Amino acid sequence: MALAFLARRWRRNVVAFVVDHALRPESADEARLTVERLAVMDVTARLLMLAPFPKGRLQERARHARFEALEAACVASGCLDLLVAHHAGDQDETIWMRSLRASGPLGLGGIQPSAVRGRIRLLRPLLRLDPARLRLTLKVAGLPWIEDPSNANRRFERVRWRQDLTPEQRLDAHALHLTARQERQNLEAELAENLASHAVWHPEGWVFLKRAGMNEETLSVLIRLVSGNAYRPAKEAARLLLKKGCGTLSGVRVQPAGRFGEGVILVREERALGAPVAARKGCVWDGRWRFLTQEVQEGSVIGPLQDAVHGLDLRRLGLPYAAARCLPGVWYEGRLILSPQIGQMPGTADFVWAATVPATGENHLMT
Repeated sequence: MALAFLARRWRRNVVAFVVDHALRPESADEARLTVERLAVMDVTARLLMLAPFPKGRLQERARHARFEALEAACVASGCLDLLVAHHAGDQDETIWMRSLRASGPLGLGGIQPSAVRGRIRLLRPLLRLDPARLRLTLKVAGLPWIEDPSNANRRFERVRWRQDLTPEQRLDAHALHLTARQERQNLEAELAENLASHAVWHPEGWVFLKRAGMNEETLSVLIRLVSGNAYRPAKEAARLLLKKGCGTLSGVRVQPAGRFGEGVILVREERALGAPVAARKGCVWDGRWRFLTQEVQEGSVIGPLQDAVHGLDLRRLGLPYAAARCLPGVWYEGRLILSPQIGQMPGTADFVWAATVPATGENHLMT
């Protein structure tokens, strides 16, 4: 509510999305009440209802489902930027929990003020503000709000730290954050230089990396890129793969580049591919490819090309066989009816890369 109040004072055209997770019986009434209160504030609000999601890892699954719905709503409304209300307390808790897990500068850099997520950019303008100050802002403005009881449920680790962190520990977390932020900026600058000098990203979803550019940081970020995962692989796993020089990790195969040059190529691991999905405009397959073609045969699905690449001159097209097998196509009753663009060969299905995180520079976007 504080974010909506401040954003409306900052911009004339603001739309608010109120998400009902449907996890508590009273959540529907609370969501509708919030929409009504936003209308009184002259903020256009839209209610988003989440479909049921599997039990277990509740906060993680709820967060994923929430952002999926928010991203889709932003795209439908023509919004490029999504403002979220993480505050200084959230930052302290995140850094403290990560410090206990021996995180490096990337983890201790904490929640970022801006980040790319799929087709939108997340902005966190309240990240340096104490939550008590935000509540006071609402009180002074005479604006009511609703407290989510899950924010006080001690069965969640974050809630326990939220309630138990001392002022001294919060100061320590702040100091860790400042140091890590500078180290992270230095690492990202080195990473960007290494990628620019030694890596080639191909639009068919694979990467060539020169031997001279192979290190743990570069390998980790490229594996995340090719796999479409939101997070990098574990440090120790990346270190072991670097030592071996080839192998599979996080759904990506690293293998000698052969005819592509002195180095390695990173391609999607075929057995890690996502299951076929119904072919509808805007759908995403394997967390990496978004389908843009408008009309297809009812009952069609999107799945990997696999053996359908036989007969193609992949050497002439400049594409590794393993990468070609993992490209998406549209299938109907076991028959490939629409193929993607491969190399310079025109395709009949329009796919664009849809992985959520860029390789580098994600937190340094400027308007």
